[in-house]
Amino acid sequence: MAPTDDTDMFVPGELIGDLSSAYQQLRDRTHAWRELSDGDHEAGYAVFIPTHDTDDVQRRSLAARQRAVTESTGLTIEDVLDKPFGAGLICSSKEVVSAVDALNEAKTAFKGVIMQIRALAGGQKLPSRDKYLTQAMKSAGIQSLHLRECYRQIRIMPPGLEVFAWTWATSHARIQKLSFDKAVQLAEDLRDRDEQLANMVIDILHRKCSPKEVLARRVPLPNQLRANYAYRENEQVVRKSCPLSGAVIAQQKILPRLVWRPNPVWSETKAIQLPRESIIEKEPLIEVLDLYRYINHDR
Repeated sequence: MAPTDDTDMFVPGELIGDLSSAYQQLRDRTHAWRELSDGDHEAGYAVFIPTHDTDDVQRRSLAARQRAVTESTGLTIEDVLDKPFGAGLICSSKEVVSAVDALNEAKTAFKGVIMQIRALAGGQKLPSRDKYLTQAMKSAGIQSLHLRECYRQIRIMPPGLEVFAWTWATSHARIQKLSFDKAVQLAEDLRDRDEQLANMVIDILHRKCSPKEVLARRVPLPNQLRANYAYRENEQVVRKSCPLSGAVIAQQKILPRLVWRPNPVWSETKAIQLPRESIIEKEPLIEVLDLYRYINHDR
């Protein structure tokens, strides 16, 4: 008989012990960074947290650094619920860089134990897998943790950072390929809310599309924060780009040349976007499902 209750899920005591130890290491590493952080500021290591305040002086203050470190070291659901959006660059000493590196290692180790516990479910579906983890976290007394924050690595930028510019990926959507049969299934799912609409959508699909045609579904995405940066390595300037989540660490005392751009959705003025060549038709085939045809219908 399949398990129906969290108490039916047996998690070996050794794994629960490993989970407790991994969490304790994670907690200790967050405290270590916090303990060292103010000392860096007193020693003249710069900071720039543009989301802390609109005033440039405040963005470079000790309070800005403290807020960024606090937001970066939150581990619980409550921490995340109370956390505003944050971004910034924290110049750090070798001691702090080592502390953040150790924190990232603890995050990796913690995630490894979580994966071992989830593996106990074998090929079972998601609800059962989560029950093993829920049981283990309750036994370890850490059920209030926000796992994604526990996993999230703090980005450490390469030494010799010369330029750091925040930017936003504003494509707003990803294109998901769908078979004709899958599109019909999505239309069938509309029957629960509007049977007439479902019939109309299915009729459009059969009239306008081939059963072998591949369709496209436009899935909206939020703007993604990214960084364009340059650093010097072996007397050469290296330019790179990366996604961002929260504040990042700079292995130097002085800030590089900075360019901060707020999220375009925060502005009342719509940003001008250059036209891009699209692989899908401009007008949706079925708006209610965000379904489009490829410009080349044979795709």
